[in-house]
This record gives sequence, structure tokens and C-alpha cells, in this order.
Amino acid sequence: MPCSLAALFDGILCQGLLPQYRQIVIDGIASDSRQVTPNTVFVALPGQSTDGLLFVSDAIARGAVAIISAQPSDPAGKRSQQNIPWIHVSNPRALLPTLAQRAYGFPAKQLRLHGITGTNGKTTTAYMLASILSQAGHRVAFWTTNSVEGIDKPFRPSMTTPDAPQLHRFLRETLDHGAQDVIIEVSSHALELGRIEGLQFESIAITNITPDHIDFHGNFAAYVRAKASLLQYRAPHGIAVLNGDDPVVAAIAQASSDSVWRFGFDHTAEIQAQLLNLDVNGSSWHVNCFDQQLGPFRLSVPGRHNVMNAMAALGMAIHLGTPVQDILAALSNFVPPPRRLETVNIGDYTIITDVAMNPASYDTVMSTVRTLNRPVVVVNAIRGNRGPSVNRDIANVLADWNGRLHFAPVIASLSEDLVTRMAVDYRVRPEELMAFQDQARIRGLAVELYRNLPEAVDKALAYLPSGGVLLLLGTFGMDDGLRLVEARLKPASG
Repeated sequence: MPCSLAALFDGILCQGLLPQYRQIVIDGIASDSRQVTPNTVFVALPGQSTDGLLFVSDAIARGAVAIISAQPSDPAGKRSQQNIPWIHVSNPRALLPTLAQRAYGFPAKQLRLHGITGTNGKTTTAYMLASILSQAGHRVAFWTTNSVEGIDKPFRPSMTTPDAPQLHRFLRETLDHGAQDVIIEVSSHALELGRIEGLQFESIAITNITPDHIDFHGNFAAYVRAKASLLQYRAPHGIAVLNGDDPVVAAIAQASSDSVWRFGFDHTAEIQAQLLNLDVNGSSWHVNCFDQQLGPFRLSVPGRHNVMNAMAALGMAIHLGTPVQDILAALSNFVPPPRRLETVNIGDYTIITDVAMNPASYDTVMSTVRTLNRPVVVVNAIRGNRGPSVNRDIANVLADWNGRLHFAPVIASLSEDLVTRMAVDYRVRPEELMAFQDQARIRGLAVELYRNLPEAVDKALAYLPSGGVLLLLGTFGMDDGLRLVEARLKPASG
């Protein structure tokens, strides 16, 4: 798989690739200096908060053998002593997917790829599809928000969809480990920034679209366009499986010319769910698939939204020719990813933890919890590094549901004990906290704020009545919530 600089830049207009450098052999490419290993090319990109040029020295110290930059020359002489080529291209970000494919030997061409996007449900749908394909005997790898699997050392990623160098390095590793199918969560950021350029997906799904990431896209219409653009990456005979019950996604389906299947409860969907049972223990349903009735299918995880996630995975699997008995078996035995309505019973308490990334996911959790008809206490990790608007909207959703579930006061946590130790800066900014608190105050929602998560958990447990439900909501700032609760309740229970 090693690639020469001459092969890497074949047909690409660049400056600085002198004859003495052309036969330098590289083993990889990176745009993050922390991912540079010996014989790696480092691409110095300008970013939203920093500039790759600031990390050239670090990349060289880690073993970089060439630097790629939009800067015509080495501004600080950082590689002059090492005789390392400084290769100038006009738009390194746009070239990154092409360079990454070449550096890792075009692994995607030897894999069957499946892409899933949507505001919510991407991770669960990816896990469901992986379970189905594994049940059918396929060797499966995946990159999701929650975990990267099918490689030598699985890990939790810092991004939903990685940049092109990481993505193609991952694909190369999955191929070397014998994978046949690779499932990728595709974020709106990845689509907007061109991280998946050059890939073709045999199947794609859009789970749903509600407002999110407006801080990045600027407005909802731009966010929708980014999500819809995944359809451009279908393989020639690939399929798009779209949520026909979601009005935004249904409009995307209507605007698409062909190779689109709609799923949902609506009778016009090509893959229609006919619900038999839905309760706190799970669900069962038949599927009318192109006028053929299949099932009954069963899930042991609660929520109507999980039926929809299963329908998306089912549609992708049917396109791939997966036997129905394998789909039935995989869904009936499905274990959801951590912190997706993860439910633990301790004594007569029920603990539910969910990543609840946006207002729509808060609505989903609350709709499910409402069916329990039990007292509820809420611990909410305020979102950091995401902007004021999402926290304002979350406060609104909590206020709406407090009118029905009467869980106030909300126990809010900045989770500084957790987020200050993370590789990505998820600390809550003053304006984010203010947006949450001000909106809660306007809506009459009582909030008690704690700097660290253990203090918030202790207070919530003091409020939790016998037979109560404790909701642990929020992204990275709530990752330790269930562990903290179990440490406090399990000894007492027995």
C-alpha cells in the first residue's frame, strides 16, 4: 500500500515537488498533527479556531516527510533543516479526499458502503443494520458517534464523521481486517465540508430532519440541503431509504427521481409498518413491503422512534438481499448502543440515560417516559461548544414537558469534572448557560445548577421518590451519569 509522492500528486497542479522528492514513499496522510506517524504527509489546513500552519513543527517531530499547504512557501523555515518538501496547492481542503484515497490505496472500491444521516437515530440505525448484516454472516465494520468497530483497536471518536484522511485510513484498516460491509454515520458537517467526496454508498438512509447545527449552517434550509446531498453519493444501483412520515424528508424523497424507498406508518410508504404493540418493554409490528407482508418483527427496546430506526435498517437490508429470517432474528435480539434510552432498574427506581443531543431528541425521550406514569426527576447536562440557541430550545422543551410530567426543578450540570478532561473542548460558555437559564426563567421552569456532575446526581437522588424515574439527559457532560447513580444506589439496594 505504500505510495510515492509522485503517485500521490499525479495529475495535480502543485509547486515544490522537486525531482529529488518525487520518490519519497509515504504510509499515510493526516490533517491533524496528533495523528501523524513516521512517513506521513501532513496537510496544514486553516480551521475555524486555529491554523494547521501552527502545527507544522509538531508534525515534523512526529515523523512527517512532506507538508502540503495553501501557503506558497514555508513562512517560518520550520522544515528547512530537515530537507522536507513543502508542497503548495491552491485548495488543500478540496484535494484532501483525493489525496487520502490515493495514500491508502482506494480501499472504498473494495468495500460495500452504507451511509446514514438524519438529526436523530443515526447511531441506533447503524447498530441495527450492523446487527442484521452480522446475523446474515457478513463481516461488518462501522464508524458511528458512539464507537468505531471492525478494526484492531475499537475506540470512541471525537467526530461523528471523520475528515477524509481518518476516514480512508479507517476504511483501509477495515479492509485489511476482512470487512465486507462498512456502515458510516454521515453528519451534516461532513457533507458540507466534503469529507466523503469520492465515496459511493450501496445504501443510504435519512432517519429524520429537525432543526440542529444552525450555528454551523446558518439556517434550517442550509442544514436540510446538506442532509439531502447524501443522495448524490449513491452507487449506480444503490438505494435511498427515507422517512416518509417526516415532512422534510418526504419532500426530499418526492424531489428525487428514482431509487428511493420511503418507510414509515403512512399507508403510501413502500415499506409500511403496521403496529401490533408498543409499550415500555418494546414493540412488535408487521411490515407491508411492496405489497408483501413480513413479520411480525419485535424489538425489546422502547419507543415508536426505535420502530422507525428499525424500519430504516430493514429497508437497507432488504435492498441488500438479506433473508427476512435474519432481519427478524437480529431485531428481536438487538441490544441498543449505550445511552440511547438505556434503561436500568435498581430496586424500585428506574434510571434512563440518553444523549439527547437536540430538542427533538428531548421530545422523544419525554414521550416515552410519559407512558410510565411514574414521578420523574431530570438531570440535564447543559450543552457546551454548541451555541446559545440549542440550549435555549432545550429549556423550552423541558418547560413544555414539565407542564405534563411535573418534574421541576430541573437539576442542571455544567459537568466541568468531565468536559475539562476531554480532547474536544465541550465546556459550557457563559452565553450558553445564560441562554438556558434565561429561557427557563421566562418559562417559569425552576432550575438548580451545579458545577460538577456528582453534585448534580446527589441532589437528584435526594429528590427521587420511591418508584421514581431518574432521567439523565445530555451529551458528553452526562457520560458518567449512570455510573455515578449506580455507585450510589446499588449498595443501598442490596
